[in-house]
Amino acid sequence: MNDCEEWLSCLLKDTGLCLCDDVRDAAKEMGFTRQELKDARSQLGVKTFHQFDEDGATGNWFWYLEVQYA
Repeated sequence: MNDCEEWLSCLLKDTGLCLCDDVRDAAKEMGFTRQELKDARSQLGVKTFHQFDEDGATGNWFWYLEVQYA
């Protein structure tokens, strides 16, 4: 697991749903490139959730990890 994968895994395990834009901003602050984040997301199997309200789709996209039960 590379540094970006480890960082993203910890972030999502600690927070659950994370706003995609917030994750991208935090990754940039940590010094990770957009490609490193994309690769880490793919390797970890990060899922996405698009928020809807009474008017339909919002601009909010969230990232999360599926819960793994042993």
